[in-house]
Amino acid sequence: MMRTTTITAVPVLAGLLLTTSAHSLAQSYDDTDTGNFQVFLGVLELDSQTGDSPDASVSDPEVTFGSLPSLGIESEHTFYRGWVHAGLNSGGSVAWKNDGTRITAGFTGEDGAVIRVEADNSFLLAEFHLGAYVRGRLQDRITAYAAGGPMLIYGYHEVKDGFIDGEGGDLDLPADDASDINLGFYARAGIDFEYRDNRHMGLGVRYLYSELDFDDTVGKIDIEGLQWMFTFSRRF
Repeated sequence: MMRTTTITAVPVLAGLLLTTSAHSLAQSYDDTDTGNFQVFLGVLELDSQTGDSPDASVSDPEVTFGSLPSLGIESEHTFYRGWVHAGLNSGGSVAWKNDGTRITAGFTGEDGAVIRVEADNSFLLAEFHLGAYVRGRLQDRITAYAAGGPMLIYGYHEVKDGFIDGEGGDLDLPADDASDINLGFYARAGIDFEYRDNRHMGLGVRYLYSELDFDDTVGKIDIEGLQWMFTFSRRF
């Protein structure tokens, strides 16, 4: 398994957004503000990697996820009000891809030759998270936020069909599927622009990390990558 340095992207962005001078952040929200509700539409970019094949006759598969469309919700419950607001962040998201996830592996044929096979796949991720957040005002109508904490993630992977790319004769690659659930970590940061009272549009980025074991398809793989989002928020 390979961990990458993408984990640094969200903390760096959060630092740039929330370490603006105290003077520009001094204007806090209205004291009656109790939280924020956000919906988002985005694209999840998971790191390509080498899996862990459950079959001894199959080489470890190379897994390429491509871009996974995703949507989700975020809720902020404010417990502290000051030059920034802070509190509890809860939410969840779903990401999926039909016929777009690719795996490539090598099977040993009867004559000892290695047969390269590419398979068509479906892939689904669903996660729920609960963490802490901070949010501060950069200008009169611009706010920035950062959050992070643990998450519970579920994944489903289905191998639909395959074809042979090489020598060695016919190879039957039956359809199969696997699923798993595990704990992980998320972090998010972004910026919101108020276009009407208590209504915001914005841009954000989330980082996800966990490990799932698809024992009947590609084995253990890291679920790691960045999710780029367009957001719509309502303050309450």
